[in-house]
Amino acid sequence: MRVLALVPGDTEAQLSFFPIINQIKDSFKNAEVSVVAAPSATAIYQLSKGVAEVVPYNFEAANSPADWANLLGIMRDREFDAVLTLTDSWSIALLLWLSGVPTRLGYRGAANDLLLTATVPRSAEPSHHSDLLKLIKVSGPTPALTVNVPRKDLTAVDAMRQELGLMNGYVLVSPGPAPGGATYPTKNWIAILKDFQQRQPDLPLALLQTDDAAPQTTAIVNAIPSLKVLRPETPGQTAALIAAANLLVAVEGYPLALAIALEVYTLGLLISDRTTLLKAQGQDRLVALTSTTGSLDDIAPDQVLKKIWSEAS
Repeated sequence: MRVLALVPGDTEAQLSFFPIINQIKDSFKNAEVSVVAAPSATAIYQLSKGVAEVVPYNFEAANSPADWANLLGIMRDREFDAVLTLTDSWSIALLLWLSGVPTRLGYRGAANDLLLTATVPRSAEPSHHSDLLKLIKVSGPTPALTVNVPRKDLTAVDAMRQELGLMNGYVLVSPGPAPGGATYPTKNWIAILKDFQQRQPDLPLALLQTDDAAPQTTAIVNAIPSLKVLRPETPGQTAALIAAANLLVAVEGYPLALAIALEVYTLGLLISDRTTLLKAQGQDRLVALTSTTGSLDDIAPDQVLKKIWSEAS
């Protein structure tokens, strides 16, 4: 059985789909699962053993007729047996209808009800998407999120840690930003890291720098010169750096999801209460602090430090 999934959204959204890929492959003999994802998020599939092909497509932009026709051509050439779409876009629904894929599944509403072969109501926890699988007679609990780190990334990270003196453990901070661009105040990060440095001077502190965190990273490093800055070049390197940490302190986003999959002790700073959903993806080593107003600014450094030291004791 050949299945195509159209998964819009950021890197964290793609990670949340990994368990669905594995569930499909476990349910059908010789199943092949391909994914259509935003170009900026396709790299995360380097960590999936289950995906056969990843096709880049910008769901948010006004795609040219050539982009639309290219995706339609891929769908026709691969002769998929079923397609799952997480969108409710008229253009995508029309594309799927024209593709000739016999089983077209999605969430109820808009053009999906007219142009797909079956739909279901969108659930309250859309990142699970297991409700769509019932349409192809796949049932049972959704498996936990798992990732596969390529050996070349493990080797590269070992060299990076050796150079920075991080071979015997470290506390890792991932400042974000969170989905939607929300950031935790720089002054709060500095207060937290300085307190940790005073209490545990022998345990190195490291900061995970992503491209969009660069301005905040500069300010934090200027305040704490001893902080090690880790700049992974691939999702696999990011995962390997998280796996080697004693503790990750992170705003919500894909590093936090990776930590859950890798069973790393994690303190998550959340905009909304997603603790149950996040824990369902993997393990119970997540401790969360959730804003009561929908703003990370409301989580005081003292709250974070109290959680860290209460869990450590």
